[in-house]
Amino acid sequence: MTWGVAALVLVGVAMAAVLASWHVARGQALREAERSTRRLADVVITPLLLEVLQGNSARRDELERTVQNRIDDGDLTAITVWARDGSIVYSDDASQIGQRQDPPEEVVLAIDRQATTSGFERHPEVSPTKDPSSEVQYVEVYVPYALPGLDPLAFEAYYDYTRVEDTARELASSLIPLVLIPLLVLQFVQVPIAASLARRVRRHEANHARFLENTLAASERERSQIAGDLHDGPIQDIAGVSYALGAIAPAVSAERAPLMTQAQRSVQHAIESLRRLMVDLYPPDLDTTRLPDTLVGLTVPLEEKGMEVKTEIGELPELSTETVTTLYRVAREALANVAEHAQSKRVELSLVAVRSSPTDPPGVQLTISDDGVGIDPSRVDRRLEGHLGLRLLRDRVESSGGTLTITGRPGAGTVLRVELPAEGAEL
Repeated sequence: MTWGVAALVLVGVAMAAVLASWHVARGQALREAERSTRRLADVVITPLLLEVLQGNSARRDELERTVQNRIDDGDLTAITVWARDGSIVYSDDASQIGQRQDPPEEVVLAIDRQATTSGFERHPEVSPTKDPSSEVQYVEVYVPYALPGLDPLAFEAYYDYTRVEDTARELASSLIPLVLIPLLVLQFVQVPIAASLARRVRRHEANHARFLENTLAASERERSQIAGDLHDGPIQDIAGVSYALGAIAPAVSAERAPLMTQAQRSVQHAIESLRRLMVDLYPPDLDTTRLPDTLVGLTVPLEEKGMEVKTEIGELPELSTETVTTLYRVAREALANVAEHAQSKRVELSLVAVRSSPTDPPGVQLTISDDGVGIDPSRVDRRLEGHLGLRLLRDRVESSGGTLTITGRPGAGTVLRVELPAEGAEL
């Protein structure tokens, strides 16, 4: 994986280097073409063109030879001298001289703004073969041009684009090694470091998972022990008191009978509360079939506090013991905190089967919402304090392949949602 990423980075840098070299080459070619055009117009063409325009036929022949030699010996392909109205004052193609055409936009720009422009164009009419079907790319330059006694002109020159390609290849051949070789060395140094860091992260994750498993196992053992102690100790003792009260109740005088009845009810209520606490700490034989009734039982304390409770439990797929236990723990913690902190009037609990698509494995979704004071997002990690706590609950859900999310805002209630896979069970 690490080597694959490194290879992709190298390919990306190489492509960027090639593109950069072509960009630099094109810019350099344009600047050089502009300089060459100015020198050609001022130093070579102007002295001869002045005399040609004055009617010196000998100088005309010399001008044509000079231009042709430049075309034959260098990158120059064609030249044209334009007037503002589109008249061609001079051209290497003698048939064009004296004609009037719609001037290119660059001609107008060069004359009106006295600005040099250049670019890359495809023009069949300046192809070396003069064949309109043979398009060739050229460097096109327009520079402001002036001759004594004439209105401002524009000097147009075309250069062969081949030199741009040559320059780009030279730049690429020198630039790419300079970029890639240090990068290769850097990658060879970084890959072992990255691999070492990845191993450390994996070890840390494994240690974290073991710590979480040990914490949960210790919590389960403590809960089981406390539940057993409650059953074998206080519950049995109070049950004995209840039996004793029942035995002596007939012998109590009529005046004391109401007090005896009240004492029996109090003792029975204490026994029921302790048994509910015992089941809450460590529910016996918790599985998929018993989970709905167990969750409904968790809402009893909320109803006793006067809250309206609505439950929706649909048909569930077969769930693993770990999934059932996780759902129970999350629901118990969430409902306990709603009862203690939410100050709500209505609570809704929903447990339904979910499946993103027909090809995805089934799962379950537990949703608990209230209309209470809501939650401050900055204090989410403190919202479910007590027993396992939010962080441990979230870690447990995620270790089972699920997700736990809490949404809400102050004054608008809170929604807790857990989604867990059903361990490959079929609906």
